[in-house]
Amino acid sequence: MYEEYFRLTDAPFRLSPDPRFFYGSRSHNKAMAYLHYGLKQAEGFIVITGPVGAGKSMIIGHLLDQLNTSNVVAANLLTSNVEPKDLLSQVLSAFRIEPEGEGRTGEIEAFEDYLFDQLNRGRRVLLIIDEAQNLPFKTLEELRMLSNIDYEGTPLFQVFLVGQPEFRAMIESDRLEQLRQRVIASYHLESLSLEETRDYILHRLSVAGWEDDPAFTDDAFKIIFEESTGLPRRINTICNRVMLYCSLEQAHEVTDGIVKTVCDELKEEKLSAKKAADAVPPVTKIDEEETPQIEEAATAEELNLVKNRTKPAGAESAKDEVVVSIDSARTQNGAAGATKNKERGDETEKQSALTPDMGQVMSSSMSVLDRLRAKKASAEDEERHEATLKDVATAIAAASGENSQDREAAVDTGVEQTADVLKAAETADMPQWREALLKSVDQTREELKEANANVVRLRRASVEASEKRAENRRKAAENLSRAEALLQELRKAQD
Repeated sequence: MYEEYFRLTDAPFRLSPDPRFFYGSRSHNKAMAYLHYGLKQAEGFIVITGPVGAGKSMIIGHLLDQLNTSNVVAANLLTSNVEPKDLLSQVLSAFRIEPEGEGRTGEIEAFEDYLFDQLNRGRRVLLIIDEAQNLPFKTLEELRMLSNIDYEGTPLFQVFLVGQPEFRAMIESDRLEQLRQRVIASYHLESLSLEETRDYILHRLSVAGWEDDPAFTDDAFKIIFEESTGLPRRINTICNRVMLYCSLEQAHEVTDGIVKTVCDELKEEKLSAKKAADAVPPVTKIDEEETPQIEEAATAEELNLVKNRTKPAGAESAKDEVVVSIDSARTQNGAAGATKNKERGDETEKQSALTPDMGQVMSSSMSVLDRLRAKKASAEDEERHEATLKDVATAIAAASGENSQDREAAVDTGVEQTADVLKAAETADMPQWREALLKSVDQTREELKEANANVVRLRRASVEASEKRAENRRKAAENLSRAEALLQELRKAQD
């Protein structure tokens, strides 16, 4: 909005990191030096930490923008809260690797093949993890194990860990002793100074095509520094609002008064948001000891919440809808159960007491799981047992709104169909073509590994042959020099 008013080519204080606006303060340049040192070492872990808004993501973006893709293949793992069992799949996704095999074995083989392939191309693999403080201890240990992959002493995989200050405490834990020994460099980002804050603002404005409009006073820079404590993200937030304020007020000079006004507005907005959040009633936490009582009352609460879908005579509005109470439901259930008891016996009476024609108490819109849960809760005198195929088929038939006779037929049919499906699933075998394909893939992989080893041996032999030729040439040159010296001496003797 204000970009057009001040004739800027871009938004200078965008919160998302943009490598074009990177400002090399003393602390940020030092962090970049540590990262480049890690790249040169080509092994181990590099740890960069800093407070929220210090510019860690900007450093990552600037590093990726500077990398020579012909030498380094880098990927940024965006999801940091990863469980150990999911780490390898996330790493494969970051590098866009599709494993051919199944399970963890297939993932490991795919990752190793990728690392060897990049080694043959003369490139190293780098993984950058932002917000590393969210990684569980076991995931960090799994990451350390992946970094052990090498080829004849040459490391194939390197990791940069970037996180908030609490990640330093995690690294110092006794549980990560082995990982800490592999950290070859670590640095903590610091906030900008007053002078750096001024240069930072002017740098971003100049990149966006700023031509001293609006002009900033020295007092304005001082207030921005004090309010932001030198954190780049806070500086961006304040300056963004200051530029917007100036465009709305048509002011062409940023003074300390304007900055104070904007900062007061920002504080008021945060205070209002906090009051609104405090006004929301807190969520009551359920005690684990109360769980059995809650489960016992679940059926009663469901029955109390179910409404009759049809309005009684004389009901003119939704408020006149009749809610079936627990007592009336039990009375109706008992009456219906007594009628069906003569035909089906005592065991059927308990089932019909819960679902009398699936009428008023349980509408046809209830889900299958709700019906199974209600039936389980109603069987107070029976021993608890797991739901059978017949229970599932009964609930499905009831959910479809069928009558009692059709429902019985549907139950028998559903049980038979479900049993057939399970039986077919148990007896199904893997197709022979798939087994043959997997064997062929394994053989091809072994052949490629053997070919790779042969190529490495040939390269070494070629290097050794070149060295021998160079040595022979050196010796031949020495012999010629000696021969020429002897000829000169002979000529002198003859003269």
